[in-house]
Amino acid sequence: MKHLRQSFSALLIHLAIFYNIERLDFGQENIIDIQTFVYALGLIALMSVIFVPALRRLHVAVSLVLWLGVYVMCRLFIFNQRPLLGGIDTYLSITELAALYILIVLAHNVARDLHDFEEAVKNITFADVSRRVRKLEDASEEIQTELIRSRRHHYPLTVMIIEPDAKSIKAVLHRTVQELQQVMMTRYIITSLARVISKQLRRTDMVLDQHERGRFIIISPDTSASSSDTLAQRIKSAAAEQLGVSVLCGVASFPDEALTFEELVHQAETGLQSPPESLSKLAVYASNKVNQR
Repeated sequence: MKHLRQSFSALLIHLAIFYNIERLDFGQENIIDIQTFVYALGLIALMSVIFVPALRRLHVAVSLVLWLGVYVMCRLFIFNQRPLLGGIDTYLSITELAALYILIVLAHNVARDLHDFEEAVKNITFADVSRRVRKLEDASEEIQTELIRSRRHHYPLTVMIIEPDAKSIKAVLHRTVQELQQVMMTRYIITSLARVISKQLRRTDMVLDQHERGRFIIISPDTSASSSDTLAQRIKSAAAEQLGVSVLCGVASFPDEALTFEELVHQAETGLQSPPESLSKLAVYASNKVNQR
């Protein structure tokens, strides 16, 4: 939260100066006379940049052109009791433009840091993927139902285990801090991986979060081992492309390799192999996120 505190503090300081600049006389009469609409426009721009997603995603340069253009149009055609340029009015216009410029830049900084903070919290708390990913202990009935259906109708069923390569998650801090950071980084990685997995699956596939082991179990009804291998390759490619992370995958098929869910899981575990690449890129990214907050 370090960057968020800094950007928010800078914004508060600027607002305090901007909305009180006409009161600053420093022992002599203050000639600064900012028009009322400028204060209103600044407040609208601030709230829009922070709270309207479409405006928040605009590049800061585009946002500056937009809001400063609105200021110029208002001065020329609506609030034109005073000239835009000429004599003291030139300096007043420059002051108003500079105040709005700084306000918009600082608003974008706050919006960006708020977005980063929300994304970090979302990843750590597992919020936006909880509807698709279920805990293993809560899905026992559905698991047995799928196994019974496969036995009765002689349909194939596969179980796939996916987990990050824990050997590549490293930290170099004091042991207590290292343990806490390790847990946060691992959870961050697991949550990011959950999003990738969810986008690759069919609606009939079941995703189970085995949180105590830091991995996912995917149950794919009516799916052969070769089809699950194809799915595993898609997940690996998507994880590498979108996250820069490599994953471990193990697949077992019913009824060729095992007949019960526990046996399928055990058989899939034996197929886990260390990948040639590591999670170092995502681990460093997650570590930076933790250190910034």
